[in-house]
Amino acid sequence: MYDAMKGKTALITGSGKRNGIGFGVAERLASLGVNVVISDVLAPKQASEFVSYGTMEGMQELVAELEQTYAIQATAVGLDVSDTESVDAAMKVIQEKYGRLDYLFNNAGTAMGAGTAVHEYDEFAWVKTVDINFHGVFRVSKAAIKLMAGGPGAIVNVASKAGKSPAPLNGAYAASKAAVIMLTKVMALELGPQNIRVNAICPGFIKTDLQEGNIALKAMLWEIEIPEAEKRMSDSVPLKRMGSIQEVADLCAYLVSERSSYITGQALNIGGGLLTEA
Repeated sequence: MYDAMKGKTALITGSGKRNGIGFGVAERLASLGVNVVISDVLAPKQASEFVSYGTMEGMQELVAELEQTYAIQATAVGLDVSDTESVDAAMKVIQEKYGRLDYLFNNAGTAMGAGTAVHEYDEFAWVKTVDINFHGVFRVSKAAIKLMAGGPGAIVNVASKAGKSPAPLNGAYAASKAAVIMLTKVMALELGPQNIRVNAICPGFIKTDLQEGNIALKAMLWEIEIPEAEKRMSDSVPLKRMGSIQEVADLCAYLVSERSSYITGQALNIGGGLLTEA
């Protein structure tokens, strides 16, 4: 079904941590014979408590695991999507090793300031969240498209349920993900003639490390214990459970494959029925 993907190359931002959507996508693609570039922002000397960082040592371990398990080529790069120089440096590594890029997954994201009403939001946290979640997609895509020239190619932007149906006290995240959805549609129109398809996914409650933080936040807001908060969230989903990283990774693999060759400009929900509108 996915034989045509063998030997292609994919960049996945925000993929340097094992229990996240990014690495889940990298592993799924590797299992299909795709060469993968995993990347993450590396912790600076003065690291923010609101940003989840990767380590080069940790990413190198993931690279070795992928290469040994799936007999593909894998590379780890430090990539800060809020820094154009960092983005350009990563693209240079990809060009020198692989020659071109076939698939891009804009997965890096953050939710700084979550738990705060808009009128009380810390300005730095707001601006940084929008910069990483939205402008980061613009920066990486702008640089990556140069390596995808001629196509066929595919880009998947990770938006969110919050970009379509927001919850209170997470305004920067919701607004930035809504912007990602619109950017996806614009990119699809502009890149279609170049044979590059662009879609977004809108995950609901997916069991990741990031979701654990969301569950803890909900428990605090609802003044209940964390297990009860997780059950309440799961019960709000028509399928009565949270989704898995593997389910999201399967959708992403489909969206870059030739099986979805006539799909572009869409923002697909993957939330167990939590969202039913387009």
